[in-house]
Amino acid sequence: AFLDVADRRFGPITTIRRDGKIVKKIPWSAFRLDDDDWERVKLCTELLDDATRYLHAFFKDGVPTLHRSIPALEALLTRWEKRRADPKYALFHPALDKGLEKLRKYYLNLDNTDAYILAQFTQPYYRLDYIEQKWGGEQEQRAEIAAGDPDAVNWTAYARTVVENAMKAYWPKRLTLNSANQTANAGAGSSARTQDDDDDDFDRARRRRLAATNEDNGWQDEL
Repeated sequence: AFLDVADRRFGPITTIRRDGKIVKKIPWSAFRLDDDDWERVKLCTELLDDATRYLHAFFKDGVPTLHRSIPALEALLTRWEKRRADPKYALFHPALDKGLEKLRKYYLNLDNTDAYILAQFTQPYYRLDYIEQKWGGEQEQRAEIAAGDPDAVNWTAYARTVVENAMKAYWPKRLTLNSANQTANAGAGSSARTQDDDDDDFDRARRRRLAATNEDNGWQDEL
């Protein structure tokens, strides 16, 4: 019954036509997979599972996931590069080459925005530790320069610069403490009391800490 339905729905798959005439019919039994075929299917599913696993890292309802971009891309790149070097996956090497080419394209595009570094920095699990461990800092830069790469980058210092520049831009806009209400600080008692009524102890302490920090480098106190 299954084959009858398949023949009715997918007749062209099992029928070769020429000039509108049927010249050959291929029985469905010809499509039966042997042990070698199933082994290839298994290898293919392993490669697809790699991509699926890291793709799911970006799907989390109600939870920011941008900080996972760099680790997920790097992990998938590393995994597929190992698969590419494994002769067991030789049949899929051309497909892996295409996949790696696409991944590297997106990975290089991460350099075009600071959002990925900032997302990592604001995630307590990563902060800048991931970049320092995976990308390296001054020591790794010196080693690369000694090895003949004059353009080697201290990635930890670069990431810190990204964070510092972002905070310098953000700090003047923080909360409602703009220059206008700072100059009117003397008359802000009633509004501050109103805010205190709505905030908890942590909010009140943080508000006082922010108000007391230096205008130029107060963002460092905030961090």
